[in-house]
Amino acid sequence: MKLLLEISDASLGLSDFEPLGKTFELRKSARAILRKEDGTIAMQYLQNHFLHKLPGGGVETGETVPEALLREVEEEVGCEARIVQDVGIVIEYRKEQQLLHISECHVADVVGALHEPTLEQAEIDEGMITVWMTPEEAVRKMYADTPNTYQGSFITKRELAFLEEYLRNGN
Repeated sequence: MKLLLEISDASLGLSDFEPLGKTFELRKSARAILRKEDGTIAMQYLQNHFLHKLPGGGVETGETVPEALLREVEEEVGCEARIVQDVGIVIEYRKEQQLLHISECHVADVVGALHEPTLEQAEIDEGMITVWMTPEEAVRKMYADTPNTYQGSFITKRELAFLEEYLRNGN
């Protein structure tokens, strides 16, 4: 899978820190550009953090990235999905959290009907809701977002890399 971007505090203008020679905790996650038949995609709007993100989350022990992606889509959006293509990988070096975060993104299509999502308490506390929009609209909204957390700056940069690659490939 293609490496799309590496993000660090320095690349975001948050500090001059570069991660060379440092030890970080590893986290792997899966992200979905989840499409309905009409071409709209699911975006998670975090009302309390003023940002949009793609559905997805962390890979659990014993789980593959595709398995994590399908589980997260079921939990966050409330539907089954079928993975149809790869988008790419983004690597984040988060100094504040001492975290090396590797995210894989895949395009997936909704299978069957939507039902009520099963959100975790943290997602409820963030005010997370699913909104459907065109990929172009998602990019516009993300450029207008004003994340109010350290993590939010990384999330926005990462998700834009995935969406822009998706659009470059003619989707």
